[in-house]
Amino acid sequence: MHSDHLILEACGRVLDPDGTILRDHVRKPDRRTQQYLERFDRTTLYYDCVYLAERRSYLFTAPRFLNLWGPFRQGLRVNGKKTRAVTRRKWLRCEQVEVHAPRGSLTLHWQGKTAPVAFRDGISDCFAGLNCLVAVNKNNRLDWIADWAAYYAQTHGAEGVVLFDNGSTDYTLADLNARLSQVPGLARSAVISAPYPYGPTDRSRKWEVSPRFFQTAMLNIGRRDPLARARAVLSVDIDEIARKAEDAPSIFDLAVGNVVGMATLNGVWVYPNPDTDGPVGHTAHGFRRSPDRPCNRKWCLRPGGVQDRFGWAVHHIGGPLQDLFTNQTQVSLLHCRGTSTGWKRNRFTDPGELLEDPELENFWSMQFPKPAAGSAAGFGP
Repeated sequence: MHSDHLILEACGRVLDPDGTILRDHVRKPDRRTQQYLERFDRTTLYYDCVYLAERRSYLFTAPRFLNLWGPFRQGLRVNGKKTRAVTRRKWLRCEQVEVHAPRGSLTLHWQGKTAPVAFRDGISDCFAGLNCLVAVNKNNRLDWIADWAAYYAQTHGAEGVVLFDNGSTDYTLADLNARLSQVPGLARSAVISAPYPYGPTDRSRKWEVSPRFFQTAMLNIGRRDPLARARAVLSVDIDEIARKAEDAPSIFDLAVGNVVGMATLNGVWVYPNPDTDGPVGHTAHGFRRSPDRPCNRKWCLRPGGVQDRFGWAVHHIGGPLQDLFTNQTQVSLLHCRGTSTGWKRNRFTDPGELLEDPELENFWSMQFPKPAAGSAAGFGP
């Protein structure tokens, strides 16, 4: 892979929804809400298969296989033969299976039929040694994405971006790739198409397998392939801005310098004017709750460090180790409530008492200056 700005398709497999074998439900019948029934992914067998040349292995990333593991394991063949050299790692929301074998041909025998298994080549060399961002995207406005990437390049020294596109319909992957390629300071980017179900967003109970497989699975594709050799990786959504104190190190440097190779970002929600009607860009967020409403934490991590061994999750990695060793106060998170395509799902309903914050306004004007005519980055609402 020699291009600096890549467009790839995840090499997954989706089952026939009318087939006799589908993924078992993870909730008992009395816990299956309407949202759960509409969004639970019973048909994605796996999201991606990549050949990792340096490890001489095929890596499958999947939702929790559950009852599908047996027929998948029994039906998989490498160069026509079954292999015992298989490593399986499970997390709460996804799993990865590594098949150790030289590059050749893969097939899967499923419900009486044998079909080839498509796989792609790994791209970790493209992002080796770089400070990188990783996020999932669906229909976020191109200006928002360009502003987000430009801010991190300018303020924190981000050099690469990996975006997993979850089936955007407002623009093409080529459009998205073109915008990223124009961001000043961004040396590399990869847009990876992964149009699979995101999953239910309602709460799971403790010890219940979470049905929200997708996002965690995408992060772990990033961990094992494109970002495996990055200098440091920051996991933040398009609506999340890491604000650093004056003269503070970048979030990437904080993670690299940490004893366990990770920095946790805590933060707060910020809001546009209460009269706002519809989605807006980052710089419109000059209001805060009174008192502040904390947002979920995010992280920046050094691949190969202690925390990396636990696998990547959206908010929590490594349990007590994260709490004990990775909290820091030099960089905090601003979570922009109105920079979202989820507006119609009550994203901004009843935010409580809001106070205008001149310090926030100053931050946006200093860090997100309005662009010169013809500039690639939008920097604005």
